[in-house]
Amino acid sequence: MDPVIIGILVVVVITALIVLGVVFSKKAIVRRALNKAPLKRIHEVQSGEKARVVGRVVYAGKVLTSPLSRRHCAAFHVEVQEYRRHGKSGSWVTVINDEQKGDIVIHDGMGNAHVDITAQSLMVKDANYSSGTFNDATPELQEYLRFHGRDATGLLGFNKQLRYKEGILEQGELVAAVGVGTWNSARAKNLNLPNDRLLVLGPDEKGKLYITDDPGLIKVDQQIN
Repeated sequence: MDPVIIGILVVVVITALIVLGVVFSKKAIVRRALNKAPLKRIHEVQSGEKARVVGRVVYAGKVLTSPLSRRHCAAFHVEVQEYRRHGKSGSWVTVINDEQKGDIVIHDGMGNAHVDITAQSLMVKDANYSSGTFNDATPELQEYLRFHGRDATGLLGFNKQLRYKEGILEQGELVAAVGVGTWNSARAKNLNLPNDRLLVLGPDEKGKLYITDDPGLIKVDQQIN
């Protein structure tokens, strides 16, 4: 085959892969879900209605401590990646994908919403660490790796090249969530809130429920206190 044609085909394939990666990335999926749902105040959402709400995280129930930065949070997501060589090149491979949620409650100044634990989250990774050849993993990072059945060193005792990323949903942080709402009570959910009326956001008929703290995805055209 003509080398020029081969080159064109390679460029086409690479471009297609990049486009697919952008279109079907988690951020793109969450963006589309948020854009498709009407933005409403929490108290305006009707039972059985799919809507997008925006508010600030409040601690009203189970609060977690993030494993790397040791911050209090309503939820956290940790991703650990290892750089693995393939001949003269290499790539980053995810070896730990750890996401946990407590009680995610958001307040928009007029109402409270509780986001179901099944929500798919997109958290900004604002705590980043690394370890490698001349950079030993801290005792805290080593403990976290061992907890997940991993080690910072290889068979010969040399440090693996690792990077650690952590994102959290913390008190006062602005978040957006999209799902189907039903009205319940704070007491029924064992939440400590001044107002017992509570919107519970759950998945839609396709099982889709999202929450994010990515500022680039949160569109606010209402006053949030």
